[in-house]
Amino acid sequence: MRWYLLLMFAGQIVNLFGQETGDRDFWQSLDENERIVFIKGVYSGLTESLRILSEEAIRQKNQDRYWVPPFVHEYSTRRLKEFYAEEIGYDYVLIAGLLDAFYSNPDNAHIPIMHALQIIILHQAGETRRANELLLIKQKEVLKGR
Repeated sequence: MRWYLLLMFAGQIVNLFGQETGDRDFWQSLDENERIVFIKGVYSGLTESLRILSEEAIRQKNQDRYWVPPFVHEYSTRRLKEFYAEEIGYDYVLIAGLLDAFYSNPDNAHIPIMHALQIIILHQAGETRRANELLLIKQKEVLKGR
């Protein structure tokens, strides 16, 4: 079953990068099960990335007790944590519904899925100012290209 999910996720990623019509069209082309699998895949990748960063920090600290994580390491960890909200945890059905609602606004049609996910999770975590800033930045980027 895991191989099936991995292959399905990989196929969707290939489709995602081949899309010219926008991420909303890609998202809406998925059925409910595919959306859940996609989100699970994204969260598996994010969780693994955080684990690797944490292990590397521990390894470096064990080699040098005065070692301090560089800013880029701390920044990367902080950004990855923006995709997780304690309030909703790993409720993939809820996250899919939030992405549906996000993409129901035509102004958000060409915002990449990862940025859309980051924005909705920040909102759920109560980080509305940061979420709104990201939303405006992404909408501005889209409008700039037209």
